[in-house]
This record gives sequence, structure tokens and C-alpha cells, in this order.
Amino acid sequence: MNESLNAFLAINQAIQFIQNNKDESSELKQSVTDLSQSVQSCTEEMRNFAQKLDQLLKNCYQDLDQAEEVWNSKARIVSIPKDEIWAQIAQISNVEVRIRNLRKKCQTEVVQEMEQAWSNRVIELKRQWFTEKNTGKLKSELGLSDKDGFIKIVERELMEQNRKIILAIKHNIELLSEDFSIFNIHKLDSHVSCLESKYKNKLMSKINDEIVRINLFFNVKHTFPNPLIDLIKPSWEAFRKDCFLVVKIEKFDDFSNTVLLFTESSLLPRLNKCFNLAISIVRFYLTFYDDLLEKQHRYEQEISQKWQSEKQSLDQLRSQLDKVQTEINHILNYIS
Repeated sequence: MNESLNAFLAINQAIQFIQNNKDESSELKQSVTDLSQSVQSCTEEMRNFAQKLDQLLKNCYQDLDQAEEVWNSKARIVSIPKDEIWAQIAQISNVEVRIRNLRKKCQTEVVQEMEQAWSNRVIELKRQWFTEKNTGKLKSELGLSDKDGFIKIVERELMEQNRKIILAIKHNIELLSEDFSIFNIHKLDSHVSCLESKYKNKLMSKINDEIVRINLFFNVKHTFPNPLIDLIKPSWEAFRKDCFLVVKIEKFDDFSNTVLLFTESSLLPRLNKCFNLAISIVRFYLTFYDDLLEKQHRYEQEISQKWQSEKQSLDQLRSQLDKVQTEINHILNYIS
């Protein structure tokens, strides 16, 4: 490019010499004036090309910077003590086991506890309202005089069952938070910082986003909806409609079975959402450390001569880019 620029500069100097020479004919002067305009068009095009190339070259420098950052990260990754990495993997694996065990417990023991609590309430309601005092036998229905009082008591018991489910959700999320807090997140940050910037920034952004999401679940002050009440509302309204005049015991049994049916679905989906997120984060951390170990092992197998050769190649590429940049700057400085 500089040779072409120098040629055009020489042509311009020759044109100026002819135009300033009194001995040259007017015809020649007019011809070189036309030539001067054509040369100017060429130099303007060269300037435009140099400006565009200058912008494109910035991308080349950015890519080269990234390549050098990858090379520099090798030494940082190799320097991480292996016992730190394995300690993190052990902690994360332990957290995953604890989370899965807690989920299994919620799916069995906690659900059974909630269902048993409602069954006990139903037994007590039947004893208080449907049992004849004299014979101890169950009555088939409640009359109009008892209906309103019974409906109010059932509604109160539903609210209590709903409250227990909310407490169970909060309690198990607190347990999940305790399990999750075992993991050393600060050590993870230091290990991630050893990576090349592009990968590191992307990884940290994902980690921070997931920590924010999981902390929303771990915040026990978070307002929970009414899981059971919301689910059984249509059934509750239908039951009250059926009890317009009398409350038949078989209708109450049907409604009670509906409450049992929805007890599990009002509890587990909210916990599962948190369990799934926690497990996905844990698996993400494990994948990170698996990749880190793989890179560390691969870099350790590389001989120092290879690292030096790679560095020389990168330096050579930068030198070539610098030469192109110098030529571009030369063109832009001389063509205004």
C-alpha cells in the first residue's frame, strides 16, 4: 500500500512541477490538470479503503488479544492446586446427594405427614359432628341447624391445612438452603478467575444469575401463595352448593378425598421447582470442574517448548498486524 501511495505522491509532485513551469504549453498543463483530478480520485479511494481496513483491523487485534489471553490462562489453570479442585468436587457432590435425599424425603415422609394431618382432622370432624351421642353411630347427614356451623369449621380446618403446607414448603426450602450453603462459592470464584476473560465473564454472569434465582427461593420472607386453597376452590364451592340444605356424610367424604388428592400437588410442585434449580446449579458446577480438570491435565502434558513456540507464534502475528497498522496510519496521515 505504501508503494502505491508513494507513486501517487510522486505523480502529484510531477504534476505540480509541470503546472508551475512557465515553459510548458497550456495544452500539457490542461492534460496534467485532468490527470491530477484522476489521481485525486485514486488517493481518495485509497483513503476510504484505509479507513475501512483500519476498522476491520481492530477486530483482528481483539481476536489476537483473546488468543493471548487463552495462552496466558494456561499457566494460571495449571497453578491451581489439585487438592482444591477435588475438595470442591467432593463438596458439590455431597451437596447434590443431600439435595436429592431431601427431595426424596419430601416426596414420601412430608407428603404422608400432610395427608395424615388432614385424615386426622376428618376423623375428628366426623366424631364431633356426625356421631350420635347416645349410640356412637355415624349419622348419614347433618340437618339445617348444624350445617352452617359445620361449614365454618371445615373452612377453618382447610385454612389450617393450607397453613401447614406453607410451613412445610418454607421449612424444607430452609433445609435446602442449609445444604446448598455448604459449598464454597468463594473458592469457585477464584478458580473461575483463572480462565480466559471471554469464557470467565460468560461463566460468572451465568453463575450470578443462578445465585440470584436460588436466593429468591431461599428467602423465607418470600410471600407464598395459598397452594391448597387455590387448588381446591372449585371443589369447595361445589361442596358448599351441595350442602345448601343438609350435609351428607358421603359428600363430605368425597370432598375430603379431594383435599387428600390435592395435598401432594399443592406441596411438591413448589418444592420441586426449587429442587430442580438447585440440582441444575450443582450439576453446572460439577461440569465446570470436570472441564477444569481436563484442561489442567492437558496443559500439564504440554512441554515447555510448545508453550514457548505458541508464544512466539502469537508475537509474530502481532508483529504482522502492527506492520499493517503502520501502513494504514501512514496513508491516513498523508492523505487528508
